[in-house]
Amino acid sequence: MMPKTSISSNEVLLFQCLGGIRQLAETQHFKAWLLDQFGVLHDGKQPYPGAISTLEKLAATGAKMVVISNSSRRASVTVDKLRSLGFDPSLFVGAITSGELTHQYLQRRDDDWFATLGRSCIHITWSDRGAISLEVAVLFPEV
Repeated sequence: MMPKTSISSNEVLLFQCLGGIRQLAETQHFKAWLLDQFGVLHDGKQPYPGAISTLEKLAATGAKMVVISNSSRRASVTVDKLRSLGFDPSLFVGAITSGELTHQYLQRRDDDWFATLGRSCIHITWSDRGAISLEVAVLFPEV
């Protein structure tokens, strides 16, 4: 039994399923690539087959690549992890992680919500996960 769909045979589909990014890369239509690291580039222990060579080919077309992650790690720790797995950090224009954004907001405190947090905080995470490191003397001087 076929599942029912609301799309008739003469309607244009707005999405396409791809077996990889080669088709997209070859079009050179996209200038910026936001690449989630875990589960896309690597499995935490090793790069996925073809990941490094694909990124090298993308970079050769002039694509700008940014690693994104919901990790609590700082961006520099994320880039170091990629390097340890064999990725060339120069392929990326940067990395954006939730840990990095949190660190930046805590430093700047230009957002009302972060400004109301007070002058001290603690970030708890696994020690081998690259926890956010805040310089207490600089960011949170004793009042």
